[in-house]
Amino acid sequence: MNVLAVDTSTNVLHIALLYGEYIDVRMESSGGHHSEELLSRIESIMKDHSVSFSDLDLLVATRGPGSFTSLRIGFSTLKGISLSRDIPLVSVPTLRLIAEACPSFGQTVVSVMDAKKKRYYLGAYRDGNTLCEIDGNAEDLLKYLEGCDSVTLTGVDANMFSSGLSALLPPSVRINLDPQCYRPLGGVLIQMGIEQLQLQGPDDIGQGPVYIRRSDAEEALLKKLREE
Repeated sequence: MNVLAVDTSTNVLHIALLYGEYIDVRMESSGGHHSEELLSRIESIMKDHSVSFSDLDLLVATRGPGSFTSLRIGFSTLKGISLSRDIPLVSVPTLRLIAEACPSFGQTVVSVMDAKKKRYYLGAYRDGNTLCEIDGNAEDLLKYLEGCDSVTLTGVDANMFSSGLSALLPPSVRINLDPQCYRPLGGVLIQMGIEQLQLQGPDDIGQGPVYIRRSDAEEALLKKLREE
């Protein structure tokens, strides 16, 4: 099976290619310039292994949350390839991907992404089950951690979030930090995509990025409508 997977949810670009029994996983800090580099990086990894678009059996993307612009770029690029080449496309939740890549996924794991405005995108998971995927802060997370004696925080912004959470949890709850600053996610993304294809089939044609939070433009429009 040949699979191309892309994650553009943060400033770090993750690309992976599964070709037969081999896999090439790449990552690089693009400074958010995914629009300038994504397609050339896709073409580069495929050229290096003599894989063409017609050879691909599956495309996998992260659906969010994350950077509004970056997610749209990644999603639209793979959707364009999917539609033009008739290749199935599967999108997986970004927060779930980060948690699945955490070495200690056996306990309660919380994926953390800075959502700006003093809030975070938070995904909490236990024994493979999703407890929540929210736009919030430490206080909003507490009800999902009741009964936990150990919590692992993972993701590039885990360290920044940890102090606020530890101040609210009982002293008996141990917090483990897995900052995951530069861990390649492409291999896990491919595995999740294949599993999702087998269980649920490809994405619906209308599927797009999932932001959890409304964009500033949407908030401005809603405010204007309320005032009118």
